[in-house]
Amino acid sequence: METSQRPTQAASATETPTITPRNLAFQLDPANAATWLGGSQESTLFLNALSILFPPGERFFVASVLAARDRLKDPALQAEVRAFCRQEAYHTREHIAYNEALKSVGVDVDRLETELTEYLTWTKQMLPPEAPLLTTCALEHFTAIMAHEMLEHPEYLAGADPSYARMWTWHALEECEHKAVAFDVFREVSHGKRGAEFGRMASMLVATSSFLRFMAKHCIALMRAQGLAKNPISWAKLIWYVFGYPGIMRRIALPYLRYFSASFHPNDLDDRAALEKTRRIAATWA
Repeated sequence: METSQRPTQAASATETPTITPRNLAFQLDPANAATWLGGSQESTLFLNALSILFPPGERFFVASVLAARDRLKDPALQAEVRAFCRQEAYHTREHIAYNEALKSVGVDVDRLETELTEYLTWTKQMLPPEAPLLTTCALEHFTAIMAHEMLEHPEYLAGADPSYARMWTWHALEECEHKAVAFDVFREVSHGKRGAEFGRMASMLVATSSFLRFMAKHCIALMRAQGLAKNPISWAKLIWYVFGYPGIMRRIALPYLRYFSASFHPNDLDDRAALEKTRRIAATWA
């Protein structure tokens, strides 16, 4: 199993974590697709909506990073890019299977994925050439801080179907491992360029708007497919899971804002203990 890690001077929160592509497959039962998280349709629905984002999104991330590969001079960073691409390819494959299971609840997954793919294609065509990599840096930060939350706080997956829980834990582990790759690629190819940091921060605002818009669209589509859209109690439960308890969107607010610091680096968020613990667990799944 290929791994990649750049050399560091000493162990610290800012060291580059080992990136290990794990070719794991998960047998997700479509019969549990709507209620795999503790039997709650509303809690399950949020993570299901997130899953629909991943196949188009991760293809976009890989293409954006690979587009800059020829400009990289650091062999260690090039190795990290290869490991990043392998991890994302495995994630895409498993979320395609996951989203096939979601079709059992009646949602038109293909339409939702196509809409996101078309939007991402439009951004490549209409925005400056550096925009895809900047967008990838922003969205990789989003996924990394959400992944960090899931690894640090087991209550997010309390009562979950074991197969679905393993998949989300595996994905979160690898998101934390490769969270700095796109950012480090950006830093190398933009070194000394005027306005690079402003572009990085501005891109986060655009990416946030797009992320929230598509998540809302997917949640609404799932609520309608499951017959919950006209039920105010179901909406209250969904909002409570997202912003109340466990409240992932509330809890990531401060790590999200750190992206707007000129000194920001993804490895500033210390994942070491959570990564070590989760790697031991993941080793038993192979």
